[in-house]
Amino acid sequence: MAVKKLKTKMSRLETIAELLEEDNQEIEASMKLFEEGMKLINECSADLDTLEGKITIMIDGEEQEFEGSVET
Repeated sequence: MAVKKLKTKMSRLETIAELLEEDNQEIEASMKLFEEGMKLINECSADLDTLEGKITIMIDGEEQEFEGSVET
């Protein structure tokens, strides 16, 4: 589920970037979009850190299982 939420957030960030690139945005609207974008960036960064931690735990677990199964 975390990956789906991350994809949704990244999609919204792309939309925000496109909207900010348009010349017809008012300053107040642009500031709100910018603030939303910064919030999403922070959330995505935290989500990626969490996913990285989970992947590291899985990889470390597999390495330990592999090392434990090697006969010498």
